[in-house]
Amino acid sequence: MLEPCYYIKKYRTTSFSSSTAMSEISRCTYHVFLSFRGEDTRKSFTDHLYTALVHLGIQTFRDDEEIERGNNIKDEIEKAILHHSKISIVVFSKNYAASTWCLNELVMILEHKKSSKHIVLPVFYDVDPSQVKNQTGSYAEAFTQHEQNFESMVQRWRNALKEVADIGGMVLQDRHESQFIQDIVNEVQNKLHLISLYVPPYLVGIDSLMTQINQWLEQDGANKVGIATICGIGGIGKTTIAKVVYNQNIPRFEGYSFLADVRETSQDCNGLVRLQRQLISDILKGKSHKIYNIDNGINKIKEIVCCRRVLLVLDDVDELGKIRKLMGTQIPFHPGSKIIITSRNRCLLNAHFISQMFDLEASTSCGGLSKLFEVKELASSESLQLFNWYAFGLNSVPKSSMAYARSLVKHCGGLPLALQVLGSSLSSKSVSSWKSALEKLEEIPDSKIQEILRISYDSLEDDHDKNLFLDIVCLFIGKDRDYTTTILDGCDFYTTIGIENLVRRSLLIINEKNKLTMHQMIRDMGREIIRQESSDIGKRSRLWHKNAFDVIREKIGSRTVKCLTLDLKGLLEDKAKRTNTTLHFPKHSKSQFLMSNDVDMETQAFAKMKRLKLLQLDYVRLKGDFKDFPKRLRWLRWRGFCMQSFPVDFDINELVVLDMRNSKLKQVWKDTECLPNLKILNLNHSHSLLKTPSFSGLPSLEKLMLKDCINLVEVDQSIGELKLLTFLNLKDCTSLRHLPRTIGSLISLEELILSGCSRLDDVPRELHNMESLKVLNLDETAIYQSRLGLHWLLLKRSKGLGFSWASLPSSLVKLSLESCKLSNDVMPNDLCNLASLKSLNLSRNPIHYLPESLKNLTKLEELLLTSCTELQMIPKLPVLLNVSECKFIFGDNSPFRGSGINNVPCFFSSTRCVIFGCEKLTEVEDLFKLEPIENFEAEEIRRLFNVDSINGNRLQLYSYLTDSIMLATPQVLQERGITSTFVVGSEIPIGFKHRTNEHRISFVLPTPAHPDEKIHRFSLCIVFSLASDQMSEFLPCVHIFNETKTIMLRYRSSFIGIPQTNDKTMLWLIHWPVTDFQFEGGDLVSCMV
Repeated sequence: MLEPCYYIKKYRTTSFSSSTAMSEISRCTYHVFLSFRGEDTRKSFTDHLYTALVHLGIQTFRDDEEIERGNNIKDEIEKAILHHSKISIVVFSKNYAASTWCLNELVMILEHKKSSKHIVLPVFYDVDPSQVKNQTGSYAEAFTQHEQNFESMVQRWRNALKEVADIGGMVLQDRHESQFIQDIVNEVQNKLHLISLYVPPYLVGIDSLMTQINQWLEQDGANKVGIATICGIGGIGKTTIAKVVYNQNIPRFEGYSFLADVRETSQDCNGLVRLQRQLISDILKGKSHKIYNIDNGINKIKEIVCCRRVLLVLDDVDELGKIRKLMGTQIPFHPGSKIIITSRNRCLLNAHFISQMFDLEASTSCGGLSKLFEVKELASSESLQLFNWYAFGLNSVPKSSMAYARSLVKHCGGLPLALQVLGSSLSSKSVSSWKSALEKLEEIPDSKIQEILRISYDSLEDDHDKNLFLDIVCLFIGKDRDYTTTILDGCDFYTTIGIENLVRRSLLIINEKNKLTMHQMIRDMGREIIRQESSDIGKRSRLWHKNAFDVIREKIGSRTVKCLTLDLKGLLEDKAKRTNTTLHFPKHSKSQFLMSNDVDMETQAFAKMKRLKLLQLDYVRLKGDFKDFPKRLRWLRWRGFCMQSFPVDFDINELVVLDMRNSKLKQVWKDTECLPNLKILNLNHSHSLLKTPSFSGLPSLEKLMLKDCINLVEVDQSIGELKLLTFLNLKDCTSLRHLPRTIGSLISLEELILSGCSRLDDVPRELHNMESLKVLNLDETAIYQSRLGLHWLLLKRSKGLGFSWASLPSSLVKLSLESCKLSNDVMPNDLCNLASLKSLNLSRNPIHYLPESLKNLTKLEELLLTSCTELQMIPKLPVLLNVSECKFIFGDNSPFRGSGINNVPCFFSSTRCVIFGCEKLTEVEDLFKLEPIENFEAEEIRRLFNVDSINGNRLQLYSYLTDSIMLATPQVLQERGITSTFVVGSEIPIGFKHRTNEHRISFVLPTPAHPDEKIHRFSLCIVFSLASDQMSEFLPCVHIFNETKTIMLRYRSSFIGIPQTNDKTMLWLIHWPVTDFQFEGGDLVSCMV
């Protein structure tokens, strides 16, 4: 093993002068000195070679000509060659001989070789060794020039080139660069006798994560014991990153060990003992110890880790028990030791395990030691780089292969393993081979990739989780987690804990919208497991789309089938895309084409599928009776169902979810249907539906969706029997006039959506009995009066609504009365009964002011007043609506949208007050107040201006708060204790002693004549010219900086004055109070605008 070395890490960019760089070099030791012609290979071959060497922990000095050359550079380079490196790699390229610097460097390297054991490794990149030896081609041209300018040196250079060519070396010839670089790296490792771990020569997309891990390793490294998990799906690059970290950091530790494939090795006979032996041998640098059994190994490990700082990497750990068996518990790691674990289980480490694992008394500083690093998929550009490297040995890709390369890269989904395997397998293949490979991949995933990915599936503890995974793969990717849980719980799964297990194993992701997602290659792996169940598709457990279509058409289904999903419209559209044809649907309806006899199927095709539980038949037309149809269905999704009612012989008694969106149903079933387990009934967009079914036989129903049933005229009285119903959606049921009074009996209903029911003119008074109701949406209804008891009232765009505020319960937390034609005549003075309110929306109402009692709503976090065009005054706001700066959001019709302004004052962050479009608003109590200058009594303003003379000079006043412009006489603005005004003019009033034409002015404050006198305020006058289309160039912001006391004050106005004509200038006058002792005589003060 070589002595520890220091090196300049490539992924940390640092700028430093030549003297700094060379002083660093002079005290460092390098494994390799890299000599090359910069303009030829600096950003291509040499950079890739350098990266490959560094990733293996081979400390490499790169003689890059970008380094500034100082007077003593030759001496320092000579030191780097003679005393601080063991191998010189000389990269010969076409223009190498044109550089006298490179030739002198070569002479120096060869002289050092003669007098020491220094190794020289010539690399012939894009030149033949004979061209270097005999100086032909571009080398001959270079020497023609040298003979004119450096005659005395030419012969030495020629001799050096001949000598180095005779050494032999490595020649690129027709090989891929990637393999060539790997061969060079292997040769260097052999010559140095290094124990660095192999990593691929070309890595992309790891720099950011590498920086994070190295920062974690370095912070308080001498004192703290730390343990980290590098997690992610199989093939994402966890082991590779761990190897790079290990290679780069082993010089910083006194002992180190990388235990590869812990999961697999531990399963072998005596596997744990072998791992223990390796760990002990690595840390003791090759000294062997006899290990008789696991317990003996644990004791020896504890003995050696307690007295030295160690770096330990445990690769591919699937369960904590293996770490305990390998190393025991209460391990007395020496302070500064670090343990890195790679795992597919992102929840592998927990506080209980860590407290068991570490001897906290011996390892004196172990608090907060656990860290999680998650490896993400590569970006598309990074994926293409990596794929191209393995496919072509280049960063670029031939035009003829570009389309297929992009499709293959997209198929890989940013998974490095897949990119490497597919790129390598297609290297040197024809375009037709690429096309064939892509078509095959869409049907049969690559076996090498699947083998790696399947490890996560095989590691699942039982068949329950495996079957749950396969059902999700087949049916529920992209579906809501709660919706999926409802269905699969009905199929006798323990879905909640099962999903958690899948997420832990990196087989499933729950996104921010609570949807189930997974990596495309994980999905393909799951579907491949199903495909391998049988070569006979009819005997597989789960069928989707094309296979499902074939099984139904050919009637080859069997008892094995548990899940079948077919979206016929999607299948036909996909087929059209593949064959580059266009589906010519009739203008009136795509679904009618899909229901034509061309795609008719028979119910008899399902007769043998007795175990079928999950069935999707979107836009499928079935002929025949349903007496032999599967009777154990739990989920039936049949969008585009073409019959007018459910067949009487269709046994759906065990259904949990029935989804019949876009159906032709006129009535769901003719008589009362008993479905004791049904929880969700979705009939959205069933335009022919006239009335709802009877609900008497649906005691478990929780969600009922009837959105856009435009011909629905009646909701059955039995709806009141649905004691478990929590969600009812009747949006856009434009023919519905009445709701049954029994709706008030829905004691569990939390959300009722009636928006768009344009003919609905009455809501039963019994609605106030629904104590669980949280959301009521009555947008665009024709209701005129109702007494309501609810938690969240949404009444947008109602026509002339009147209601009793007193009827609103005190538990109300969100109230929206947008576009309800509310005036101050119906606004209550007392809002105390709404003490729990958190959100109040009064947007688009003709109110002039808000009641004073608004301030008593102490829990209010959101106040929406958008486009209240008559609003003039807002009283004191509740305490939670504190003023703060935030990102400014322009209104939809703002003339300044997209202008580049992104920060303005006096806005609300997480607790917000939105007043866009309130163009007449002149006061928000304790925030700002506008009043005409002629009405303002304060002498300091009036004495500076002849109020009568400026009163006629009207101006535009733009409000950043309301995003609106008003045309008015000069106004005085008071906000946050500061008084200001904008007037048309260019002449600064008398009394301003300190003046400048710049945006900054500095002055020393005078010493007061009397000791008791204090500086109480500043007066500022700013002259500017601004047109309304120049808003993005100016923000009304002023800073006052006491440079003596380092006190900074800032004021951003909520308004700005704009002259009516662009040729006019504006004066902005500010009176700014300050507190005692902020500013005193003799202080140096700067003002900036």
